[in-house]
Amino acid sequence: MKIDVLGCGSAFSLNHTTSAIRIIDDQQSQWLIDCGPTVPRALWNREVDINAIDVIFFTHIHPDHCAGLAVLLNHWKSFGRVKPLQIYCQPEQQTVLVNQIALANWPYTGLTFPIEILASQPTWRWRGWQIQTAFAQHEIPSQAIRIEADNHALFYSGDGRPTDATQALMAGSTLAFQECASWLPLAADASHGDYPACLALCEKLALNLMVLYHCQDADRPAIAQACALHPHLRLSDDGAMFDLARPNRLQTAW
Repeated sequence: MKIDVLGCGSAFSLNHTTSAIRIIDDQQSQWLIDCGPTVPRALWNREVDINAIDVIFFTHIHPDHCAGLAVLLNHWKSFGRVKPLQIYCQPEQQTVLVNQIALANWPYTGLTFPIEILASQPTWRWRGWQIQTAFAQHEIPSQAIRIEADNHALFYSGDGRPTDATQALMAGSTLAFQECASWLPLAADASHGDYPACLALCEKLALNLMVLYHCQDADRPAIAQACALHPHLRLSDDGAMFDLARPNRLQTAW
């Protein structure tokens, strides 16, 4: 399993693409997790084939995680995508995505490929993948996701502070992405993670590698400096690539 960090930025980052990753398994099946307003450009810069992505999973429906969907679908339609697309999200949040799908080819109806919107579940299987979700602590319901495939486990937190349920999904993962908005501690009831809590969680779970993302621009230098001193922490960056089969901190150039 390989991970392509399309973006690591916070909602209003001036320097980074909004947070999203692309997952590619050994059979070249591909998922996109989240699609904020600047994510389509990151895909275009990589020249990702219009039929490459099988599934888009949305952790939650805040604009920085979903506002790029209409643009991406319009691009795929314009260049003749034919491969069916599946979209997973929470049932209560699907209406926003339905409206974006309609916008993608407005005022016309229909695209050049079928779209199936499915409800994310606590657990399900997709092809050879075992998938689990749990809710983080966020201002709207936001799901963390664990994907087990190719004998490895990926954890991606989505927005929000860790909960007992998301920590259970994170435990034993090959690679864990954890949202970390702040260098300084935040209140226990905050909607975002912070560096001290992430550090404590990484050490509590004895993780192989925790990658921190969705950091405020102003806090990135301090977080980067701290991560550089810890063998199991890393600050995410746009364009970072991870191969879960590699033992050397999992990073490789493709």
